Formats: sequence, C-alpha cells, structure tokens
Amino acid sequence: MATGSSDTRAAAFVQALRGNALYAIIAVNAVVFVGMAVCALCGASRVAVLLALPPSVDGLMHMPWTLLTYMVVHTDAMHLVFNMLWLYCFGALMMRGGGRAGRRLAAVYAGGGVAGGIVFLCACSLAPGVSAGPLLGASAAVLAVAVAVAFEMPDMELHFWLIGAVRLKWVVAAMVAIFCIGFTGSAAATAAHAGGAAYGAVAHYGRLLLHRRRSSSAKADMRDELDALLDKVKLSGYEALSRRDKQRLFELSHKVKR
Repeated sequence: MATGSSDTRAAAFVQALRGNALYAIIAVNAVVFVGMAVCALCGASRVAVLLALPPSVDGLMHMPWTLLTYMVVHTDAMHLVFNMLWLYCFGALMMRGGGRAGRRLAAVYAGGGVAGGIVFLCACSLAPGVSAGPLLGASAAVLAVAVAVAFEMPDMELHFWLIGAVRLKWVVAAMVAIFCIGFTGSAAATAAHAGGAAYGAVAHYGRLLLHRRRSSSAKADMRDELDALLDKVKLSGYEALSRRDKQRLFELSHKVKR
C-alpha cells in the first residue's frame, strides 16, 4: 500500500511538472546540481566540464551540446539559489498570461541562454585578451525572461521591505546594470549576460510583431467575408440571406471598421 501511494505521488509530481514550465525548468536545474554534487563525491568531478560551454568555437565543435546544457549547470549553491529565485519571480509573472505562456517561458529561457552563449563565444573569439573559463549558469537565460516581462508590464509595482513599491522596469534595469555592465563575473560572462538581456527584448518585440500580423490577417479575412455578404444583399436583397448569414453580417458590421 505504501509503495502504491508513493508511486501515485511521484506520478502526480511528474504530471505537475509537465503542466508547468516554470517548475519544470527549476526542477531540471536542481536535479542537475544534485547530480553533479553526487558525481563530485564519487570522484567524477569532470562532469561539470562536459556540460559547461567552452570558451572557444573549436571547443563548441567538439561538444555542441554544451550550448544548451550550460544554462542548467551550477557548481555553487548560492549561484543556483539566486538564479532560481529570480526565475521564479519573473517566470511566475510570465505564466500569468495563460494559454501558451508555458511554451513562451521555455522558449525565452532557452533562447536567452543560447543567445548568451553565442555572445560569450564571440567575445572570447574577437577579444583575445579576454581570459575566460567555461561558461555555466542560468543567468543569461533568467535575464532574458526578466527583460521580456519588464517590457510587457513595465509599470507593475513590486513591494520590497524597507524600500517600498518599485516599478518592475526599474528593478530589471538595476539587474541589467549589475549583470551587464561588469559588476559581476568576467568580461566574457558579462557579454553572455548582455546577450541574454538583448534576447529578452527581441523576444518581446517579435511577439508583438507576430500578434499584429495575425490581427491584420484576421481583419482582412473578416473584411473579405463582409464584402461577400454585402454583394449578396446587392444582388438578391437582405431577405434572401439565410438566418446564419444575417447574424454573421450583423457581427462583421460591428467588428470591421470600413
């Protein structure tokens, strides 16, 4: 009975992760961290090297998977905790969008991580004087999510102890300043953070452009349908329309601005 109950709880937990991209991403980061800690205790400390992004294009060619794996790898517990706390705060705001918000969160997180990795490699290749070790951590991916949310709801107020209410755009601006102007990490890591932040802005405006195109296409389709119904009225009169056509004509007349 205990085993069955345990299996049911495990299945419910897995199902919950599948239905919530935010929790799934956090879980993956946590599991990888624990797994690496166990490997280190067993003497397999090289696992981190195999998952972190090497600081050269040649290294990436030998380990192409690292462009994706590095963004879920943390070797320091505080690094993991702070990244996941920020991800939870901003990811929860993005998840409020409902619908495909989970897919969007996963896409922005992964895209920000990849963009950060590419900018990191560019910095290492174009600036030979930049000394950098392998890149790891979710900072670039988390910044992408934070920036995308800040563009979406800039005037939302967050309440902090002792400080009071602060608008979301200023919180994210402070994060970008800290992570992208060189206050933390090496110059190459700072470049990765900037790449992630830039991707967040691009993802937001790309989403707006796609929405506008879809909206414009939908309006054009409704206008064509309205024109076809009006042509029927001109040829045969209003009474020749079916009940459904009359209802549709009424709806389109209010939706389409001619």
